[in-house]
Amino acid sequence: MRKCSIFFLLFSALSFSSYFVLNYYVQPGDTVYELSKKFRVSPSIILDWNEVDPYGLKIGEVIKIPQPPGIMYEVQQGDSLYSIALRFFTTVDRIKDANELKSNYIYVGQKLFIPLDYVGMAFNIYDKSFMWPVFGKISSTYGWRIHPIYKKRSFHSGVDISAPMGTPIFSATDGVVKFAGEYGGYGLAVIVDYGKYDIVYGHMSKICVYKGQKISKGELIGRVGSTGISTGPHLHFEVRINGKHTNPMAYLPSYGRMYVLKDEGLYLGGE
Repeated sequence: MRKCSIFFLLFSALSFSSYFVLNYYVQPGDTVYELSKKFRVSPSIILDWNEVDPYGLKIGEVIKIPQPPGIMYEVQQGDSLYSIALRFFTTVDRIKDANELKSNYIYVGQKLFIPLDYVGMAFNIYDKSFMWPVFGKISSTYGWRIHPIYKKRSFHSGVDISAPMGTPIFSATDGVVKFAGEYGGYGLAVIVDYGKYDIVYGHMSKICVYKGQKISKGELIGRVGSTGISTGPHLHFEVRINGKHTNPMAYLPSYGRMYVLKDEGLYLGGE
């Protein structure tokens, strides 16, 4: 009886149709990394599901652990299953399957669960060593431009990819997180050390990694936002070599090959 009581002091769970959420109560000595090993889920997923300080968990606070590991998305105005599938680099059929949807009808505010096994089916990992970190539209290219806020000619050190608020951002490369936090005009930002490259991700609404974390290409690192000096939700993507910015388009696959299904037999489905 005592063992059973201790178990419920540490764990509780909410069950849904295709997944469940384990609520774990932080114990002395727990870290995000240790919890990721214990529950076999990446630190990025833990940080995406929780509002916690990755550098100092508090004893007794509740950590949500989705099983199977996956990403939650809240439907916004203008979304369709097709557009959401593109942003998760997956297919309409996979989203419908994971959420037991009988039709393509969705509504604003609806929460969709996308298992990690379904995410990234269309990552383009073939053309170059980099892949596109988000699916979206290029709203500002690398080079000289009229600044959208200051209305003065200035040099844009990266490429802006416009996408709806909350769109997942995936690491374009392997690497180690060297910075994660507030970064001046970049707002919430992450910098990944990838050999001779520093990869900068800016204007995020949420950061899902911590300094020192090893990450793999295609791993969730955060969500699209509009923090810092920004006119709307987008990702500022920057590539630096020895501290100097360079044109990111030289490293990414062609814009037309942002989404490439791994299995020819799969399809997106209709809107």
